[in-house]
Amino acid sequence: MAVDDCGRQINPLLVQGQVHGGIAQGIGQAMVEGVEYSEDGQLLTATLMDYAMPLASELPVFELDHTITLTPVNPLGVKGVGEAGTIGSTPAVAAAVADALNVAHVDMPFKAEKLWKIIHQQ
Repeated sequence: MAVDDCGRQINPLLVQGQVHGGIAQGIGQAMVEGVEYSEDGQLLTATLMDYAMPLASELPVFELDHTITLTPVNPLGVKGVGEAGTIGSTPAVAAAVADALNVAHVDMPFKAEKLWKIIHQQ
């Protein structure tokens, strides 16, 4: 569940898309995205073939809601949208992973190999 307040929604469908995109970005950052370098400092994730990003089919269904608080700083009463998804989803996933593994902390990204090693060390 994600709730956002972007003030007046000029186009609610675009607002939903921005929130979905922000959540997807945050989940991707937590789960698969990561810049990696070789031992000699060569960038190993320079292209999208090497830098993992989540696909829509890999993400859960997002249940969205909103509040509308108009801002007085512009005549339309609009604010930015989408940032809340990026800010909230990453620590939510991190907390869920740490809780599921019964550990205090796990470095992101939570790739399968890393999680497998943690599970089998316990």
